[in-house]
Amino acid sequence: MTAIINTVFLISFIAFLYFIGRGTLKFLTNKDTKHSFKYGLLSLLVSLVFMVIGIIFDPAIKSSSESNNYNSVNSDSTTSKKSPDSTSQSHSSKSSSSKKYDFSKVKLGMTKSQVTAIMGKPTDENSSTLMYGSDDLDFQNDKLFDGSPDEVHKAAIKKDKTEANESSKKRVNEGQLKSFAKVFGQKDVETLQKYVGSAYSSIETSQGMAYGWKTDYGMLYRLDDSKTGITHVYKDGLGDSGTQLYVGQTIKQKQRRNYYYYN
Repeated sequence: MTAIINTVFLISFIAFLYFIGRGTLKFLTNKDTKHSFKYGLLSLLVSLVFMVIGIIFDPAIKSSSESNNYNSVNSDSTTSKKSPDSTSQSHSSKSSSSKKYDFSKVKLGMTKSQVTAIMGKPTDENSSTLMYGSDDLDFQNDKLFDGSPDEVHKAAIKKDKTEANESSKKRVNEGQLKSFAKVFGQKDVETLQKYVGSAYSSIETSQGMAYGWKTDYGMLYRLDDSKTGITHVYKDGLGDSGTQLYVGQTIKQKQRRNYYYYN
């Protein structure tokens, strides 16, 4: 709107100058100047009218401009006020993620509820994991078995090594026990009877004589079935209550060696 008013004002003012100049020129040459001065004054009047209109509209435009500037400043101020809150939230989040947790009281085999009672609410969790910051605790059947914290992971490695050693030792013991079971099963009855009370124990059952032998690798039980003539050797118990390690023909007497002399 201001541009239109200014344009009309400028055109009117130029017309005023033109007609005044033309009238002056005619006056100097003794020509009729009536119409030139008339149009010049008319142009001046139009210029003055549009100048007044421009003055009237200018404060409103200025007011509108000031209003826009105020809104812009107010918006910047609001954004500036919100910025500290955003910064505070960002700092809070960063602080939470960098928080140091003490896992020294957490032990393998603990349940989730036991761990949370010590450590507090986790930062994140799922069915098999609790997260505390960047550290995780791993569960299987609701029992802690591993995790990223040094205390927990070292304990898990130690437990695995212990279990591996025990498993290896158990396999060795079972192998040795099978060897002893074979020796026990192939022992003749005559020798067994001879050492009952010292090396071996014995008891009579409905199936036949039973013997016991305590070794460094576990207790062995031998049953000589009188009906079948078969010897069975078990560990952990006699018959169905134990595990059979050897079965073979019952040897009743020590095999005699024949010696021949030649003259």
